[in-house]
Amino acid sequence: MIVKRYWIRWSVCLCLMLLASAACAARPLPRAPGTDLRVLVWNVSRHQFFEHQKGYIKALSAIDADLLILDEMPANRSIDDVRAVLAQIDSRRQPDWQIAYGSSGHNQRTVFALRGELDALPEFAFLPYPDEFRARMLALPLDPAELQRMQRSLDGGVAAFGVHARIGTQQLLLVGVDLECCGDSDDAWEEQQRVVEVQQIRAALDSAWNTRTPDAVIVAGDFNAVRGRGIVARMQGDASGGERRLQVVEASHANGRDTWTWDGRGTPFPSRPLDFILHNDGLRQLRALVFDPETMSARQRSRLGLRREALIPLSAHRPVIADFAWR
Repeated sequence: MIVKRYWIRWSVCLCLMLLASAACAARPLPRAPGTDLRVLVWNVSRHQFFEHQKGYIKALSAIDADLLILDEMPANRSIDDVRAVLAQIDSRRQPDWQIAYGSSGHNQRTVFALRGELDALPEFAFLPYPDEFRARMLALPLDPAELQRMQRSLDGGVAAFGVHARIGTQQLLLVGVDLECCGDSDDAWEEQQRVVEVQQIRAALDSAWNTRTPDAVIVAGDFNAVRGRGIVARMQGDASGGERRLQVVEASHANGRDTWTWDGRGTPFPSRPLDFILHNDGLRQLRALVFDPETMSARQRSRLGLRREALIPLSAHRPVIADFAWR
């Protein structure tokens, strides 16, 4: 009888120790000293965000960002759908998430989630493609199915969204983008479409900027920069370094070597950096990371409570994280 009680007591203690150990192991990603704002941008591969929500919640809990910019969200979901997922994030911080769901783009939208206040910018309610460009694209010698796909894409407008945000006393303009994919040459129609998309997005941003005095500006998303960072440079704006020139966050994996955000393994396309965060002088970058447990050390993964392959089933893209301080 004494032996039995001993084993019961020992088993209970062991379970408590294991639970305590697991709780200690699953700690959020440490922030850079002096961080005022942690930003995440992630191409979540449309319905994958909802179909694999447990995996996303575990990753987002480990990242513990203040601002989520989720691009390539499906067009047929809602703010309530996103709120139901984010409500599961393991965080004791308040206030609750405020969410804005993009309205421009055929089948991929940007969603903002912020622990602060959000208002959609009317300049981004619908971003049309210029008529001349539409006519030129629809005159391309494409097969009927491809032409129909292009028609739907053009009718849906440019896949970008903008909000006016407030965090305490700070005001921000936030823009999320998901540019056209693919294109294997500088004169490919896909690259031409990306150029037009950036022109429309930047014009809408500047229009919003003209009537507001934000403390900071952020543009982030999937730039599909398959031809290099020229398309990102276009989004940066005035090359002479004017006050509205945006800076690019330089992020790498935890191993300090890799910079890719698109995992091209098993595809005809190489792994490369496609996802970026840009910001103006209102913010000072403290630290940036392409978040991927696969390129972390075993100790780092253990601390976050994530498996090595945790993000692989979720999306071919890896999230980019930046810790900022207000200037």
